[in-house]
Amino acid sequence: MWADIVYVALLSVCVFIGFNYRKIDDPYVKKWSGTILGLVLSLIVSGTQILHLLISTAINAIIITKLSPKKCHVVSIVFSFFYLIIIFRLADYFGLQEASTHTNLILMILTLKLSGLAFELNSASNAPPDDPEGVNSDALKDVGFMEVFHYAFSYMGVMTGPYYRYRTYWDHLHRPFAKYTEPWPQTLHKLKQVACFIVLFLIMSNLYPTKYVLTEEFAERSFLYRHFYMYPTFATFRLRMYIGMVFAECACHMAGLGTYPTESKPIKGLGPRDYKTIETLSKTPEKLKELEYDTDTVLNMDIWRLETCQSVRTAMKVWNGCVQYWMGVYVYKRFPLKSLRTMVTFILSAVWHGWEPGYLICMCQIPCFMLTDDLVMKYYNHSPKDSIAQKLWYMFGWYEKTTCMAYLGVSFLLLDYYDIMHYYKSVYFSGQILSLLMYVFVLCCKPYFLARTTESKDKNK
Repeated sequence: MWADIVYVALLSVCVFIGFNYRKIDDPYVKKWSGTILGLVLSLIVSGTQILHLLISTAINAIIITKLSPKKCHVVSIVFSFFYLIIIFRLADYFGLQEASTHTNLILMILTLKLSGLAFELNSASNAPPDDPEGVNSDALKDVGFMEVFHYAFSYMGVMTGPYYRYRTYWDHLHRPFAKYTEPWPQTLHKLKQVACFIVLFLIMSNLYPTKYVLTEEFAERSFLYRHFYMYPTFATFRLRMYIGMVFAECACHMAGLGTYPTESKPIKGLGPRDYKTIETLSKTPEKLKELEYDTDTVLNMDIWRLETCQSVRTAMKVWNGCVQYWMGVYVYKRFPLKSLRTMVTFILSAVWHGWEPGYLICMCQIPCFMLTDDLVMKYYNHSPKDSIAQKLWYMFGWYEKTTCMAYLGVSFLLLDYYDIMHYYKSVYFSGQILSLLMYVFVLCCKPYFLARTTESKDKNK
């Protein structure tokens, strides 16, 4: 608990330091200020284990600056994940100090950022002639050894994310947009949410501790109690995630990172889809006062959408959204064998979280629920707008999504294989049985429901 209090306090520092940080005009002074603060924060939470962070960053900096852009991304991602999951997480097997939780979080983000920078350079070397997304922007023209370090250790998101591209980092130093926005109202609104989340988390964590599912008292409860216990348990975990993620987003907002004109169409992780507009507006500062801005680039957790959506796929995209962007763009879309893309993405996501079996058990069961999810969304989209049928499919999809997250979330929290099996046996594998029953049900509806909606649409024509 004390470690969590210190961690939240440091995240608060990251938020409020932005009042002064965003006022720095000189990019050189600004980047060094952000890097020094990031190194200090890393040292506080990591101690001597900061050496792991420095070694990983230094070797990646050599790979990125010395190897050809045509192959540096492959070498970087292999090395980064090898260092994270073998050298760092199995350090005690090599006679080194056991990996600490908070250093692990920092190195997880560094793994994505550093290999992501290598992918950015690779994409820049193959940029299309028109290049609407600015893949080969000025940010990537001269990436040196120290630039890699500044990007890696800048205090925004250094402890818990969000993932953001090197170009986004470069833009916050060299583009003028942050000068024309006032981030405090948005930040204050989010901090009020965090205060509520903290209170709810403290209450829920005392009422519904995860480890309770392993006790004899839990086993003596009724089946319905044991089954439904997963919902408040995972709600508690979500609150914990919301606290850290929203704090991280606020730190970025206050620093001016990820702030772009709305007309440039920014999205999570990527930033502006219309980067030509960014380059044009940067040369016309007289127009910037009149523009509308948003911070979607660093929107890591779309809480409202996550809680209300009726699709497992949607929930996956908005849960840790910037990381999902990285997984989608640099793993799923890049993996050469299309038939294995989904499996490889889930496995890499699991080992990125850790070696514990619970991560793999959780990730690899998601496709079982996605089979139902795809059909439910078809039925929902084919139903007349605002009809009873559409509302019923929405409720069914929301229940399926919530059950998927809650049931698999327990394995994500317990982590140990035998603990997970103990829990699954105590609820008679009800989650797997439910996923099968829901799939059979929606599959049986297919010839009737889709046929009727197609006929009704033909009549309307």
